[in-house]
Amino acid sequence: MKTILYSIYTGEYPNEFTGGPNNIIYKIIVNAKNTNYSFDYLSKDLFAKNLTKKNIDNISDKRTPKKKITAYFADNLKIYRKIFGSDFYLPYHFYKKNKYYENFSNRIKKYDIIHSQDSVTLSLITKGNITSKKMMTIHSKGPLSDELREMLKSEKLKNKIDVKLKAIELSNIEIADIITFPSIAAKSFFEESLKVSLDKDKVKIIYNGIDYNSIDNIADDGILSKYSIKKNSNKLLLLNIAGDAPEKNIDILIKVVEKIKHKFKKDVELLNVGVNKEDASKYISIAEELNISNSIKFLGKIPNNDVIRLLKATDIFIMTSEKVIFDLVVLEALASGACCVVSNEGGNKEIIKEGENGFLIDIKDADAIAKKIISILPHKDIVRENAVKTAKQFSVQKMVNEYFEVYESLLNDI
Repeated sequence: MKTILYSIYTGEYPNEFTGGPNNIIYKIIVNAKNTNYSFDYLSKDLFAKNLTKKNIDNISDKRTPKKKITAYFADNLKIYRKIFGSDFYLPYHFYKKNKYYENFSNRIKKYDIIHSQDSVTLSLITKGNITSKKMMTIHSKGPLSDELREMLKSEKLKNKIDVKLKAIELSNIEIADIITFPSIAAKSFFEESLKVSLDKDKVKIIYNGIDYNSIDNIADDGILSKYSIKKNSNKLLLLNIAGDAPEKNIDILIKVVEKIKHKFKKDVELLNVGVNKEDASKYISIAEELNISNSIKFLGKIPNNDVIRLLKATDIFIMTSEKVIFDLVVLEALASGACCVVSNEGGNKEIIKEGENGFLIDIKDADAIAKKIISILPHKDIVRENAVKTAKQFSVQKMVNEYFEVYESLLNDI
């Protein structure tokens, strides 16, 4: 039996309803056709052994009550995130986290492959375990040191911790046998930030994948009524799926709605999935100032099946994010037959072909975005057909098979 340890620097656990690396790990394990592998998982929240398609959905129950409560507070309480995301606490937080992974390396069993899902954990957990094949997948917009820099306010702390993390990240590049990215854009962001040029022989692009058949089998089933959304033939429904982060540019979207409604005299409503009620207040204030508060609706976090139903029931899926890697939500939108209007950024340009399966926009120009939306409305149904064809090219099984091809190639090099 070949053994793989998946490691991730952040928390939570693998499941189908999240994004990022935990979603990818879940899909690999659930869709693994090669039964000669066993899978363990390590995050700051838990260490789980022998994960399988049958037991992975119960992994959340393996977290301690303390971990579950902490995760709840982090997701739902802004004051909690503010305190534990402060310059006072963060240095200790990262010190403690690094020690956790380093201590784990002292009791780690021998794995055939250690597959780190970030730019930091690989060297921390492989001290004294140099015989395992080492693989690193970067899902983020550059290295984790970039994310830390954005979180900190003190320039002194930024420089101090940033340098330490980057030293770890550079060492991981050296010890990794192979590094994979979910897009060419992700590789470029990573290289630009760390000022490195990766050896092309140890880099592979593995695009994220989705289960098209599952998405195809989900009907909208009156989803608009469920969320009290009124629709008529003259009303344009825009759907945005994004959390509260500056790079999502939700404020730009609100200005787009204002242009469509007041300049182009079109009845329009923007629906957002992802921003919670507490964080939505600032956007509601912007909408009130622009006299379009009745044209913005924040649904918060909702079940993934409902997200798919909304993608099928609304007119346009719109995304104004910066530094895009290769978002699963764009693939889900394509698979749902949505008319995608997305930022002309990063991984989006590797999926969307202008005017064929969607449209690319300049995310800084609200007026131009509004004008483009109005101009494409007569053509959106043709684009929807091509969107579905594109989605079928990015299947979850294709993604999983490519990961196992890498695993096999690593083990054959022994």
